Amino acid sequence: SFIFGMDGDRAGIAERTLGHLQSWPPGLPVFGLLTPYPATPLYDRLAASGRLTRPRHWLDFKPFVMAHSPLGITAEDAESEVRKAWEASYSPAANARCLEWLRSTPIADRLTHLFARLAFRGIYFPQMRWREWLRVLADNRRPVLNLIGQVLQEKLSPPRRDPASVPIEAAEAVEAAE
Repeated sequence: SFIFGMDGDRAGIAERTLGHLQSWPPGLPVFGLLTPYPATPLYDRLAASGRLTRPRHWLDFKPFVMAHSPLGITAEDAESEVRKAWEASYSPAANARCLEWLRSTPIADRLTHLFARLAFRGIYFPQMRWREWLRVLADNRRPVLNLIGQVLQEKLSPPRRDPASVPIEAAEAVEAAE
């Protein structure tokens, strides 16, 4: 999980964070905004300095909307940075890169990871109706079709034999026939 909207954040925090993520194995990153909850030191500090913009934000829940004014970045810019991070992390191109990175893993792992990525993006981009899910699948058709092709290739290909498991007589017979 990555939290944006802290006092030290500056514009471009999403890009810098994503740059680090690209060197890691594929995962399911989550991005959020710093949220001051009542009865916490953060809330008390922000209230004392007059920086709470929505002092009772929990009574009017708005996902991915700041409840305070950070020092190094505007609330609107922090919200924009979170959106950029979600869009880049769960884009069709990012999903394809993840599956390519996982290509040497068992097909079940790749399928699980793709389904998890498609569902996980719903944290930020709600996809509650069939039409929205169809759009997600259409947008991700390249990685989905590529994975379907890999499944079919794996299922339809004859089983590979380990040369060490072939009896010596059979190997000699094959060499003599050639």
